[in-house]
Amino acid sequence: MLRPLVAITAAAVLLTGCSGGDDKKSDPASGDKGNNPAATPTTPELATFDPPKAFQAVAASALAEEKGHSTAEPEVAMVGMTAVANSYSGAVGQSVTGTQKPWQTLATETTDGSVVINDASRPIAVQLDGKPAVAVAYYQRVKGTGTQKPGVSVLFRWLDPADGKPLSEATVDATALLGDDEVNSGLPGGLTDFFADPATGRLAVGVAPASLIGAKSGIITVTGDPVTKKGAGVPFMRPAGISKGVVVGAQGEDNTRRTLALVDAATGRVTKSGLLPGLWGLGSTGSVGGKYAYLYGQKYDPKLGDGEYVGSVYAVDPATGTVVQTKSAVKKTSFLLDYTCVADRQKSVVCTADPGYDEAEIIGFDDTTGKKAWGYTAANAARAVPEVTAAFHGVVYATSEHKTVLMDALTGKDIPAPTPTATPTDSATPGTSSTPGENPTPTDGSTPTDGSTSTDGPTPTYGSTDGTTPSGGETPGAPVPAQPDLELQSPAGVSEYGGVYLHKLDLSDESSGILQVLKAVG
Repeated sequence: MLRPLVAITAAAVLLTGCSGGDDKKSDPASGDKGNNPAATPTTPELATFDPPKAFQAVAASALAEEKGHSTAEPEVAMVGMTAVANSYSGAVGQSVTGTQKPWQTLATETTDGSVVINDASRPIAVQLDGKPAVAVAYYQRVKGTGTQKPGVSVLFRWLDPADGKPLSEATVDATALLGDDEVNSGLPGGLTDFFADPATGRLAVGVAPASLIGAKSGIITVTGDPVTKKGAGVPFMRPAGISKGVVVGAQGEDNTRRTLALVDAATGRVTKSGLLPGLWGLGSTGSVGGKYAYLYGQKYDPKLGDGEYVGSVYAVDPATGTVVQTKSAVKKTSFLLDYTCVADRQKSVVCTADPGYDEAEIIGFDDTTGKKAWGYTAANAARAVPEVTAAFHGVVYATSEHKTVLMDALTGKDIPAPTPTATPTDSATPGTSSTPGENPTPTDGSTPTDGSTSTDGPTPTYGSTDGTTPSGGETPGAPVPAQPDLELQSPAGVSEYGGVYLHKLDLSDESSGILQVLKAVG
């Protein structure tokens, strides 16, 4: 990871300054719903920026380490004005207002060990009845009791981002597809890829058994619908996207014989199969929220002479099955590259390849056509391939050479960071501001707005103040207050209200990381 880790001391700082032409919006139709009586919350009113290019740290919460899963790292996302993290224990959400106590929704409330959570998905922002919702999934092992046999199921949940209360829930039994050998093994399986149709909230997740050899159906796809509260399972299929009731995925019994398939999300019925035959390693790239589903695969090229494979990214239209191929600029590879794609939920998708055993690559796609718009590899002498952390409405958020950077999602050009400007003082008086990559030092003698003389930032206004135990009888393992970062990292999730990332702590046996909540200020 290239993102810098720094001391948690100050309360507010800019990720980067504002660029010209991106003024704060005041028209409710543009996303600022402060004048709409039905909008929530209305106090305090938050400005929106579409897309934001500068952030202010407003809150932070330490997330408890998962018992029995010391290496587990919660994944995060922005859903409207709420920063959300999801892990084995459940989901946690915190508003960018910075004044509200975080909510926590447990993955399971059973205390007798009858239900064990083996894995948790990333949170995804979706719409239910035109309102924002948080979509999550959990891999559940249900222990047998009496005459009841043990089983494996997927729990889908759709949560209200304001308070974490479930808006809908669906439990889909995967026992029959995985087989008795897998279920009775007692070994932890897990989730692979998680996708959502942002407009309808329908979900598709890959379920990987503990042993691909012993499992009845290998990796399977399980779907969930928030309206019917039902789902379906598809054997030997790894999902790559879902849109308008159609799941796109790579189907086959092993990695060398997978082809592209389209599946009806409600019934699990395969409507098209056998597309893109002859590829090695066809798999998902993780893009959520775009028009197309994106996959990566390789094909043997005898012309290379050394038995090498040439990789391509395939953009698939779920509605028609139309495929647009983009060959990788990495000329030849000895191993499969791990491509990860992020959609800006507007017109662009950006994919990066983990260098692994070969050179790194970044490719920008026009998501209205599925065609490549720009790209380059690590062989480019003038530009470094950044580590992309998020994308939102035309902007790519990334880290390069240990500095946070912004890029134009449509062109790949850098968005310049202007001269540092003062942080807005609507919620706190900062001691400093910075542009990406700088290492600011709090101004000596600065006076916070709460009247204290400390330069370490304001004390969180919820929960305990010593950072050790939650107050008010919270659930064990609930998040506890922490200080916002001094130097902000590139956000892993972005909305028009702000951003979020997980600050990972080294050598910690008490916390799985600090949920850093950022408000958009430019």
